[in-house]
Amino acid sequence: MGLTPIFNPGFQPKSDLAVIVACDANYLPYAAVPALGMALAGHGHDVLIGGPEPVEMPSALLDAGIGHVAARDDALLDALPLDARRSLATYMELFLGNALRDHYRRILVIDADILYERGDPARLLSADMLGHAVAAVRDNRQWRTPTRKVLEFRKLGEAAHPYFNAGVVMIDTEAFAAQDLPKRAEDFARRHLAGLGRDQALMNGILKGDWAEISPLWNWQFTSASAHLTAMADPCLIHFIGTRKPWLDRSQGIVPMRMREAFGQVLSRHFPDAPQVSEATRRHWPGADTLRSALFRQWKAAGPMIRYLNRFPDLYTMVDPRT
Repeated sequence: MGLTPIFNPGFQPKSDLAVIVACDANYLPYAAVPALGMALAGHGHDVLIGGPEPVEMPSALLDAGIGHVAARDDALLDALPLDARRSLATYMELFLGNALRDHYRRILVIDADILYERGDPARLLSADMLGHAVAAVRDNRQWRTPTRKVLEFRKLGEAAHPYFNAGVVMIDTEAFAAQDLPKRAEDFARRHLAGLGRDQALMNGILKGDWAEISPLWNWQFTSASAHLTAMADPCLIHFIGTRKPWLDRSQGIVPMRMREAFGQVLSRHFPDAPQVSEATRRHWPGADTLRSALFRQWKAAGPMIRYLNRFPDLYTMVDPRT
């Protein structure tokens, strides 16, 4: 396929801005949840599902105006380590950033394990990126300790750098090409990526802090250390990192009922043949020890977390992560 994107038949870009939910065919039912949420919100950007291969789109997504785009960078494929947990779709921000230059001015590529709750992605996509080709949200390992040297940089023998989570990545496609990021990614992958990580390690490894920092409300990484602040933070995009995905039984008592129900409604209505969210409308209480542990972690992190959140004057203003 090279660098030529393949759109589903009949799809035509209506904007120069796009939000793309990255997934392969296996994750399409879950990717439909944030895609439908953003499409029905009616903001001024296109909404697509993006994967390495074309897939047949359900009528419910097509009727909502959601398209599909397939893209893959064949020059990069041989350099990329894959495993059973991470498919080629893991690298879609790299493929799409390279392939969509002539179709979109900016794209926001998000993972499928995300719930859209509020905010205007088109306004975020039009915001000042401070001259950077890439914008993203700091990884939660650095939320409370911004100077922490993450494992990848320790393995590389690098100094500590700001480190972002690759679940939500914003790309200025012209700057992405001008800075030759696809070729830099290929070179880095061949030299360092095996044994280091996947797309997140790759993107951070080549950028080393040279990116614009978006408010964490656009990639609220849901863990026991952030769960109870979620209600007060009112995030735009909630990212279910780790293994407690809202459609899985193991999320009961951890992920709030309304979030599990959001996935359950889409799966039951539009993907009846996919595994369903069991007891999606039943409230499950956490165990007492689990709750105590989570509350203690958030009490302990309260000061640093509030300082971090106060770095951002509003939802749409980006900052330099190195300052």
